[in-house]
Amino acid sequence: MSRADASAADEVHDREGADGDGGDDGGPGDMAAQARFALETLAELDAGNGVSLPRLAKRTGLRVSVLLRLYTLMSDARVGDEQGPGWVRLHVDEDGRWIARITPVGRGDEAPAAGDGESAA
Repeated sequence: MSRADASAADEVHDREGADGDGGDDGGPGDMAAQARFALETLAELDAGNGVSLPRLAKRTGLRVSVLLRLYTLMSDARVGDEQGPGWVRLHVDEDGRWIARITPVGRGDEAPAAGDGESAA
């Protein structure tokens, strides 16, 4: 998988808080593993058209609500003062289904946008 995978779990864990209380599915190790597994599974299944969250839930064994939380943190959504990394895009299709797509940045095909590391001067 891409170099983004290793930091995906850490970043999701960091956003959940230092106590590791990610909600209803365990401690910090579980959250990091879930984030990594969710991103890897999305990368594997997404052939350019996106993947429905119910399909991903069935494949990963994680609930749709857990996947929605993880993928939101991996998207470019702003959570508090933190801008997400933009690895995943979420949208609702015309039938009302949640669809996740991995971005080129999430695959490691593109460098992160300016400001995500060293400052561009």
